[in-house]
Amino acid sequence: MTLTTNEKPAAAQRSARQVVSGVLLAVLALTAIAGAVVVVLARIGFSPVLSPSMEPEFAPGDLLVTRAVPVSELRVGDVVVLPRPDVAGQRYAHRVIDLQTRSGEPVVRTKGDANESADPQALRITSPTVPVAVANVPVVGRIALLGRDTGVRIALIVVIGGLVLVGAKRLFYRDAR
Repeated sequence: MTLTTNEKPAAAQRSARQVVSGVLLAVLALTAIAGAVVVVLARIGFSPVLSPSMEPEFAPGDLLVTRAVPVSELRVGDVVVLPRPDVAGQRYAHRVIDLQTRSGEPVVRTKGDANESADPQALRITSPTVPVAVANVPVVGRIALLGRDTGVRIALIVVIGGLVLVGAKRLFYRDAR
């Protein structure tokens, strides 16, 4: 079968689009992998802000970017993300207002910037590192909070998986028109 002159440019355009989309997909994949490597090597974490206790610096729904720092580098004034002693599995972000050593372990007192008084409990830090806030991304924490609901998590997995499958199908099984 021979191509007419009108079909040759169309085939060349399809081929160019395939190459460009393949390159963009590869760049996106490499960027995601590089980002994951940086997050692991730099000990970066993420934590959504749950309450207005740290306003005006951090609002509910913001996403804190944290870096795990050695306990020996912890200072008064740092905003740390610690486990809530009253609710298993939840963490909170408050500012360190007092740092002492008791029985060889650091003990911190914290306070939310918007709170009138310090948190009622002093917390003993038993881990070698502590997540300290280094930046925040406004509003993005709301998306992270959605992922805590099992139904939403399943729906996101299905939608993202479906999009990946459709994209892969289009990439690998194009009509040879």
